[in-house]
Amino acid sequence: MHNAAMTHWIARLLAFWSLTWHLRRPPLADADADERARWCRDNAGTFAGRWLGLGAALWLLFMTPFVTFAPIAIAALLALAVGMATLTRQILAQRRAGLPPIEPPADFPRRDRDDDNEDTDDR
Repeated sequence: MHNAAMTHWIARLLAFWSLTWHLRRPPLADADADERARWCRDNAGTFAGRWLGLGAALWLLFMTPFVTFAPIAIAALLALAVGMATLTRQILAQRRAGLPPIEPPADFPRRDRDDDNEDTDDR
């Protein structure tokens, strides 16, 4: 029972932090390279932001005068490096998959010029 609970929490942590974990699990494990590149292009920014945020928070914590614990600085630099590597992976995936589809602009209702004149005060 204990091992099953650990596997569940480990899987949840990996799902939150690891881009590679998602790419190696179904349905992406069975997808072709183009589909995996499209998924990576669309979702890698989320994982990169998490790593970069963690790295920045740890680095700011290390830079306070009360915390001079070197492993925090090393963890911060590693988190920043993983975030940059994830961004690089997203750029490479976008090169393979192409730009994301962009929807055409929506038409917004425009007010007539007469309506604009009614809104102004003539003082």
